[in-house]
Amino acid sequence: MFGRFPVYVDEEITSIDQKWSFVLEKIESVDPAVARFIEEAPDGVLRVIGPFKAKRGNVLILASPLPALFHFLVLNVPRVLKAVIKPDRPYVEIKEKKDLFEPPGTYILKVKYCDFFSLKQLARDMEMFLGMKVNPEFLPLSYKRMGHNLIVTLRSFNDETSALVRFARFCGVGEDRKHGFGDVEVFRVVDA
Repeated sequence: MFGRFPVYVDEEITSIDQKWSFVLEKIESVDPAVARFIEEAPDGVLRVIGPFKAKRGNVLILASPLPALFHFLVLNVPRVLKAVIKPDRPYVEIKEKKDLFEPPGTYILKVKYCDFFSLKQLARDMEMFLGMKVNPEFLPLSYKRMGHNLIVTLRSFNDETSALVRFARFCGVGEDRKHGFGDVEVFRVVDA
């Protein structure tokens, strides 16, 4: 089990370092060893995306592709932060490995605040976080920059590549992912 879920904060968060420190402090109050692990772990093991404005306060999205860490977060973060972790709620995405695989198809990926997109990086991440070695087979169709976003269109030729593309939603791409850079929205194009 891995995924992403929102936490609601009343504090005004003005910088990327402040949001990372805020979340890390809350985790440290539950288990200092886990906080130290997160600080020393590879980039992408925990991502803090946002903040986004909510009705009252701000929303931060916590995402982790590492099942053990995600499980810890789901069980412990609600004790120290306001979090509603139910599958039917906004911003909540919880998946298992088997949920990633689907037939080959065409995908459009919107990558936020990142200069590149790499399936090689995703394949390494999938092996590191989920223990799955995949062999991506794909055809890049387009690569466009639109403001701070990178729009990548590709066609997958096997279900492993489809799984890899969908996994990007949880681990992100690029550098400095812990601050939410390289967040990916994945859209599947329905063939007519």
